[in-house]
Amino acid sequence: MSETPDTPNQADTPASPPRRKGPPWWGVAIFLVLVCGTVLVNQFATTSGPPVAWIEGDLDAALAQVSRDRPRVFLYLYEPNDPSHLRNERQVFTQRWARLPLKGAVCCRISVDPREPDAPRTRARFAYERGPLFLLLTREGTPVSRTQGEVDEREFETYIGKPIEQAVKSAAAKDHGSDQP
Repeated sequence: MSETPDTPNQADTPASPPRRKGPPWWGVAIFLVLVCGTVLVNQFATTSGPPVAWIEGDLDAALAQVSRDRPRVFLYLYEPNDPSHLRNERQVFTQRWARLPLKGAVCCRISVDPREPDAPRTRARFAYERGPLFLLLTREGTPVSRTQGEVDEREFETYIGKPIEQAVKSAAAKDHGSDQP
């Protein structure tokens, strides 16, 4: 009588799955790098780029810098401790959707703090009442567009971005038209 071995025959055992190369946590690590990297790239793309090049408190200097490439002055009037102003500084002027159009304008920021000597005159000139005021001015200082308070992307694009873009295109078209005989 033949005895059966205690160990199963090689032919009777199912084939074991192929062994993965590397530790099992590599897949998780690669996944996390891809997800975190995507989030960081999207955040960087939103807020990347040069900051707004403000001319602080000197509207005359801003008007003197108007050119064909920057045919408008973007004037931002604010009170330093106003919560809406602080929000705009953190959540508007740091965003790409605000900074890109502002490259086509001369940007001037003026505090209208009541304790400052020129504030009453500036407030009266631009009919400033309260809260941040966004103005788009011609080369002569005449307001073309106006919006007030905390702006979102849509409002900024409507009242500031598109008018700046149109002014730049118009100035370029006039410049190209003057080359014609």
